[in-house]
Amino acid sequence: MHDHPKDENLDQKVIDGFGHEWSSFDYSSSQSTEALDAQFSAYCSPINLLMFDKSNAIAGDFGAGSGRWSSRLLANFSKVYALEPSDGAFKVLEQKFKSESRVIILKETVGGNSIPDGSLDLAMSLGVLHHIPDTSLAIKDVFKKIKTGGYFLCYLYYKLEGKPLFYRIIFRAVDIARRLISQMPHPLKALTSKIIAGVVYWPLARLSRLLGKFGMNTSNIPLHHYAEMPFMMLANDALDRFGTSLEQRFSKAEITEMLDSAGFDISTLKFSEIEPFWTFSVKKL
Repeated sequence: MHDHPKDENLDQKVIDGFGHEWSSFDYSSSQSTEALDAQFSAYCSPINLLMFDKSNAIAGDFGAGSGRWSSRLLANFSKVYALEPSDGAFKVLEQKFKSESRVIILKETVGGNSIPDGSLDLAMSLGVLHHIPDTSLAIKDVFKKIKTGGYFLCYLYYKLEGKPLFYRIIFRAVDIARRLISQMPHPLKALTSKIIAGVVYWPLARLSRLLGKFGMNTSNIPLHHYAEMPFMMLANDALDRFGTSLEQRFSKAEITEMLDSAGFDISTLKFSEIEPFWTFSVKKL
């Protein structure tokens, strides 16, 4: 993606991994539609998509994956660029949007793509840029594509701010497991992730749902935000979490610094108050 050979090699490994993932979880059936709608609504909490003029507004989805979020932008935009560098996911996108002329599919990277500079009313990247070696540079690359007055909606993994010590200890153990599992051949990695989804994600998610029905605060139960999600989405996110060899996490302060360095108007920065953290929107002036 960028000028460092080491980073490029790592990028390609991560890209190939996500290509396998989105080939497995293409969301072509309607099984998870309601849960995906709810998740997209949560991602969009820092921004009002209704403020865009859908007759001429243009959006870009950086790291489109299976197109599950690109498809949901179509209600508010006249054109959507779906940017996806992996072979497997690109084929899924081609199939999904073969009869939708408003979606422009680009098999290109965040750091090198043909989206015209200064053309986007909204640039969106949900859960992608923390898998790029230089996230700060990637944000600057996205900035170039946004027009003056346009917005950036992004989700980056957070540094567990505000979580208790036991939560952080659990995370450290999980991260060690991720480093090991991510090195496995894809079939074994996919199987291991599905097992984790079944024996860890599903029980904790359903425990949170049960306790939530009794009015209990479940915010410090790991994976509580999966309470209402179907198993398919749990398996997808388990593979997303354990299958990647590169994962970075950022604090609010670090995100603010990266956005300021890129040139965004920090006075417009809005962080979501609901999970997943950190989702945020910011304006380019």
